[in-house]
Amino acid sequence: MDDLFNCDWCYTTTTPSGESCGHSGLSGHYDYCAYPDTPSFESKSFKDKHSYFWSKITANKAREPSYAPLTAVLDESVQTTFYDYKDEMPAGRVKGIHTIGAICRFTLDVADGSPYTGLFAPGPQEGFVRMGGAKSWDTKSGGPPPGLGFKFGRSGIHSGSTVALVSLDASTYNFMAFNFSNHIGPPASTATKVLVKKFQQASQCPSQVGLADMATYSQEGIKAAVPKVPFKLFLVPSAQVQRPDTPKSIDDMMDELSSFPVGTTLFTAWACGKGLGDAELSPTTGGVEQACGDPFKLGDVVTTSACTTSMYGDTKFFIRHQPIEDDWVLHPEFLTQYDAPKACDWNGAITPGGKPAGCSK
Repeated sequence: MDDLFNCDWCYTTTTPSGESCGHSGLSGHYDYCAYPDTPSFESKSFKDKHSYFWSKITANKAREPSYAPLTAVLDESVQTTFYDYKDEMPAGRVKGIHTIGAICRFTLDVADGSPYTGLFAPGPQEGFVRMGGAKSWDTKSGGPPPGLGFKFGRSGIHSGSTVALVSLDASTYNFMAFNFSNHIGPPASTATKVLVKKFQQASQCPSQVGLADMATYSQEGIKAAVPKVPFKLFLVPSAQVQRPDTPKSIDDMMDELSSFPVGTTLFTAWACGKGLGDAELSPTTGGVEQACGDPFKLGDVVTTSACTTSMYGDTKFFIRHQPIEDDWVLHPEFLTQYDAPKACDWNGAITPGGKPAGCSK
């Protein structure tokens, strides 16, 4: 079969009774892969899960020797990026972007008065942040597009995860030079337009990722009766993590990210309650007032461990992207607050129920 690498699939065998499994194709029977959570692991407490992750992360602090080619993204299923509920990559899958990164443990002590639920409710939230450039670079390129991945283990339920970028077209040698968000603007270069087109196999708006799942379950695994989801997150890097914007190799940048000591404030995290119209065309530009409607200061993201490169982090640690449509289903008013088709580079109408079809099971 040929679906432009939209779905993960494999050939199937016959059952003991001689029946064929799955779907019939020209070269044999096949079926689609599913990656549900693992009950025996998810039943653990978030602290036990975090201990497991950290032991794996720190077991081998060497990094991947080189970035995967960007074409690797085109040759893998993007559905898996959105619908793999496991914490580790499927066998054989590679990180086509953000191949190399450094990981820290952190605490976000969400302020009293937060109007949001789940991991955005008041109180300390413990997690991991992985920091890495989206693609490879050399000392003449201007630097990589910085990117972040967040994972919060939760007791008795799958992890809460999200990602944040500046822009797929950004470049800087000072990794923390710009604000980050789970919303970024439409692609500008041909290369990023191709990448976004690939991700449109799974979402009408892959330049934005959802927060609904993070707002649905607390770190203790308690489900919110009525989830309250921010429109977006807006992360402002601290003065502590600023570094010179001078040419650096990948090793140099990983050394800088790994040098942040325990207790470093990486970012101040803001929850934006609504969109601000055309500000969503460049949603990480400007200050909180320019980019964030109804801002609420959640708190500071503060490291609770040393930061480190990690072979496990580069090859196995998986951070799911939630479709933004899940947020729109809970809060359809979000779509009235900005020009979503323009911001998402989507040709046509965008609706909460318009998410592209997943892979048939």
